[in-house]
Amino acid sequence: MNENHRIRKRLRSIFTSRLGKLIPILVIVGLIAAASSTVFTLYYGNATATVKTPDVTLVAGSDASGSCTEFPCATVAIATTYDFATINLSFFPSVTNTPQPATYYTNLLQVHNGAATLSHTINSITISGITDTFSSLGSIYVYYCTAQTNTPASSTSCASFDITSTTGGSLTGNSILPQTLAAGATAYIEVVANAAAGATAAHTTSFAVAISWV
Repeated sequence: MNENHRIRKRLRSIFTSRLGKLIPILVIVGLIAAASSTVFTLYYGNATATVKTPDVTLVAGSDASGSCTEFPCATVAIATTYDFATINLSFFPSVTNTPQPATYYTNLLQVHNGAATLSHTINSITISGITDTFSSLGSIYVYYCTAQTNTPASSTSCASFDITSTTGGSLTGNSILPQTLAAGATAYIEVVANAAAGATAAHTTSFAVAISWV
């Protein structure tokens, strides 16, 4: 009993002392710190697990094929960043016509603003990575049109770039770019391609299209 009495007396002296008064405060602070750390960890995990699709994206149009079994045809591969696409296309060649007849892809690639209310500005469209393995390229006209048209060459709503070699560049003309793309609106990348004189139906040319927007 004496020993128990001494233990109780010592505990009372601790809790009534200045240190004893600090102990509950230290315990509470420790619990808050632990809780804050847990909240931060959970928030960090959730935040990094979500990948948001950008408002402005490149989308393959109705003229793009999944794979080419009949010619001419074109395929479109969109990058995971949605601002870069690789186009591979073939031409309609003719051995009796000079110049060669044109192959039209008037809904090959779309530039879509998926935002609900926010407009964005399309600053520029650039063409790069041009390959012409079979020397099938006569000329390719790449158009950026604010509205879809089957005659982009004569439209005043299209900017253009003429591919005649493996040197790339930017689309210009008609004061189209920069262009404000309204929420929910779509612009179109259209292509008019002419084969070289010695090209055959399965010969292809590829190039990349990149958009810059804010």
